[in-house]
Amino acid sequence: MTHRERMLAAIRGEPTDRIPWAPRMDLWCIAQRARGTLPDQFEGLDTAGLADALDLGCHAVRADFTPARDPWDFALRGLGIENHPDSPYRIELRGLPMEFSHKGDTYRTRIQTSAGEVSCSLAHTTEMRREGISIPWVEEFAIRSVGDCDAVAEAFEHLVVVPTPDAYAAFRRRIGERGIAVTNGLLGASPMHGILHDLLPQEQFFYLYADEREAITRLAARMEPFWDRVLAAALGCEAEVVYWGANYDQNLTWPPFFTAEVAPWLKRSAERAHAAGKFLLTHTDGENQKLLPLYPACGFDVAESVCTQPMTRSTLREVRQGMGPRTTVWGGIPSVALIQDQMDDRAFEKYLDGLFAELGAGERLILGVSDNVPPDADLKRLDRITERVAAFGPVRPPAA
Repeated sequence: MTHRERMLAAIRGEPTDRIPWAPRMDLWCIAQRARGTLPDQFEGLDTAGLADALDLGCHAVRADFTPARDPWDFALRGLGIENHPDSPYRIELRGLPMEFSHKGDTYRTRIQTSAGEVSCSLAHTTEMRREGISIPWVEEFAIRSVGDCDAVAEAFEHLVVVPTPDAYAAFRRRIGERGIAVTNGLLGASPMHGILHDLLPQEQFFYLYADEREAITRLAARMEPFWDRVLAAALGCEAEVVYWGANYDQNLTWPPFFTAEVAPWLKRSAERAHAAGKFLLTHTDGENQKLLPLYPACGFDVAESVCTQPMTRSTLREVRQGMGPRTTVWGGIPSVALIQDQMDDRAFEKYLDGLFAELGAGERLILGVSDNVPPDADLKRLDRITERVAAFGPVRPPAA
């Protein structure tokens, strides 16, 4: 089987010749380039090339983040929107004046609306690149008080989703049989989740959500049509798997909030994906222990970037059980397991012994590193995991 065939079979719950194994490599690659320590054999390689060189499945979720980017890709990043040439759509602001500048490490955007100015600033420093970070961080958020909500809502109402299915098709061709080219969606699973994720500092969001619920709910409602248009564009391309929503944590997206504000949109998105003949993937890194009981009803097909002990409270076995029998888990190996200073060789082998002993038949599992292979990883440990995957043998799911 090819890597792509193996990964799709795992999502369907079908037998495979071995467990799919596809760690995310872009953070490691970007960091090595910035530090001047990228080994010669990896020079000039993109995500697909790195997978070939390391004899691994290709983690091609959302896009290839290893190439240099056009600064204009981040002009709307302060609204939680990142344009990427691998996406099946581009987002444009039409009908409102916008100024965008990029100088050195700083990106600034100003949008004029009838309700006032929306302004944001981003930073992408040399130190961030040395840590493998490919996307600028927001330093000045679009919402600084409840009074900014109407202006931000008006900006969202002037966002146009321009389908670019050929751009995604080119991405898919580059990935080929190395893995699944998972098409890009929004990081906020719902408009309210997007507000929390991108539009204001998290601690401030909690105050607004408690004290200004009416205003923040009205903003989310005005953002919904944009969410619908992006989902339609993502579902309109030829991808088998669509990415939708990211970064859940039982403290930040606490269970009552998740139930009220995130789960309905995940369920709605999964239903629309299934109606289009596609699978829905969501990025579930973070502390998920108290959210596990809520996930099965959401209907998504793949929980990607799953992080486990010792970085979170749950083992991979507990996460797989909690996700339910119809959800494929992608991840399971915490990034610290690849770092000598965090886990010595003896502890690493003991960790692998425990991991593989608890896999059962290995069904509905794509092994990966959560969230990313870190800059200081020992790449020999990737080889060791590959050896253990081979030793585990074929996956034969138990009869339903």
